[in-house]
Amino acid sequence: MSTTAATAPKKNSLVDRVGARLLVDPTLGVLALLILICLVSAFTLPVFLEPSNLYNLLNTSLVVMILAMGMTVVLISGGIDLSIGTTMALCAGVAATSMKFGLPLFAALIAALATGALVGIGNGLLITRLGLPDFIATLAMLGFASGILYIWTKGVPIIGYMVPEFYVIGGLTPLLASLTLPMIIALLVALVLGGVLGSTRLGTYFFAVGSSKTGAMQSGIRVDRIRTQAYIVSGLSAAVAGIIMAGRNTNVPADLGNGYEIQAIAAAVIGGAALSGGRGRILGAILGAITLAATVNLINLVGVPSSYQKIVIGAILILAVLANRISAIVSGIVRQRRALVLEGIPA
Repeated sequence: MSTTAATAPKKNSLVDRVGARLLVDPTLGVLALLILICLVSAFTLPVFLEPSNLYNLLNTSLVVMILAMGMTVVLISGGIDLSIGTTMALCAGVAATSMKFGLPLFAALIAALATGALVGIGNGLLITRLGLPDFIATLAMLGFASGILYIWTKGVPIIGYMVPEFYVIGGLTPLLASLTLPMIIALLVALVLGGVLGSTRLGTYFFAVGSSKTGAMQSGIRVDRIRTQAYIVSGLSAAVAGIIMAGRNTNVPADLGNGYEIQAIAAAVIGGAALSGGRGRILGAILGAITLAATVNLINLVGVPSSYQKIVIGAILILAVLANRISAIVSGIVRQRRALVLEGIPA
């Protein structure tokens, strides 16, 4: 038996390495996809790899990236936030209108962040107190936020609020050379949320609730509070993205957030977040957003009409979900083989 136990790891070492490093780890999978897109583009469309195009690609991905990081936290906890795009637009409207009313910039930004947090609390209460499914609750909140902004603006874009600082916030005025404030903000959001998920008790609770709400409850975790906190994180990320969009667009139309919820979900899922909960990484959300932006950028360079972008994003989302399922299956097989090896049983 000892001989079998000693030789088993060698027998399965190749499978374990390939599985754990590529198939099992969605982050490496999306990184491989991004590298593949760049390699294909290098031979078929060299303009894709020009520094100016890559710089624009990164800039355009930042808003979706921030939204996807917040969405990842919600998905990890076992939920989904369909209101994240309209929340972004509502928060942009609050920031812009606050500036028009003469509030200091700092107060306008706080008002926008508070709005995002309140929307997150609202989503959490609808789900945990009224018992509504996440899909229905956040879909209703999407309607509320969108309707409020339309009534508020009467369908006319908010203008006349731009100050020099807002050009910096939107990335229109670089901080240093080509470095913009949205790049720094996205990095800070990534560090904070990555640290929360990887190094805090709250992050552990997010994963536990998403993996099994019943098991988490039996372990003494206050599931309703954790789920609400996940939606607050999503609301705050939408507020940050909205503030950036208000500066980038120099106006806030009522339909500013249309379609961003799909992009945020797609980027998070491409990055390895599971729709069933309990799985996801902030780095994966970042790579997912860049991959999504690279794909859209590529089809634009090829000359595909912009009306086909949503079809492409939908197709990518389906493929990402299928890849997630395959990854989960392979991950289960690898874990089972490792367990057998530890028990000294040939896999």
